[in-house]
Amino acid sequence: MQTAVAVLLSGVVALFGVTSAVLAFIAEAKRLTADEIRVSGRECVYPANAAHTLGICAIFLLAAAQIIASVAGGCCGCCRPPGGGGPSPSPSSTRRRVVGVIASVLSWVAAAIAVVYDWVGAALNAPVTREARLAGSDEECYLLRGGIFVRAAVLSLVATSLGIMSCILLRLPPPATHAPEQGHRAVGLPQWPAQETYPYPAHGYAHASDPKFAPPAPHGQANEQVYV
Repeated sequence: MQTAVAVLLSGVVALFGVTSAVLAFIAEAKRLTADEIRVSGRECVYPANAAHTLGICAIFLLAAAQIIASVAGGCCGCCRPPGGGGPSPSPSSTRRRVVGVIASVLSWVAAAIAVVYDWVGAALNAPVTREARLAGSDEECYLLRGGIFVRAAVLSLVATSLGIMSCILLRLPPPATHAPEQGHRAVGLPQWPAQETYPYPAHGYAHASDPKFAPPAPHGQANEQVYV
């Protein structure tokens, strides 16, 4: 169950994050150009542009992706997520938790920088009127340089990837490692109980010190006894 929920939430985070990056790429292609800005007296008139709306939508989608990833991972690792670790977590659980918290923090840092880029790009493409800047005898209007939305899109993808990574590490428990079963069967060569040994007389002696170890008498002398 936890795996299915984690996969579902990761999919939603990926959808929102990738959509935010795509909108940022489109906004880069739709941003204002110098030919679209009109100069009226000492004012610069910026017309309505799709990059403004796209930049704002990208901000909201990225923020939603980050919030979902953080809640799914347990508030950036501050809260213990369901299914993650017990009162005495194993070293593997602790390691996963530390990596997940670091990924979550880095995800928020990348997302914050991406939001700043999106916000600046959207603000400079807003339909407003600004005062022109004098450059000698000419009047100049500020024009947004290219690449700001591209940087926002790349950072959005990085933030989304780190957010999904933190969500998985902080929400799912580590894979269970089963210790090998200790059977009751002995491994190796069979162990036989020690047997009692008795000394045997050497062959070739005519007499024995102990009658029970004496060799059998020849035929015809069965009734004879030899004493030492």
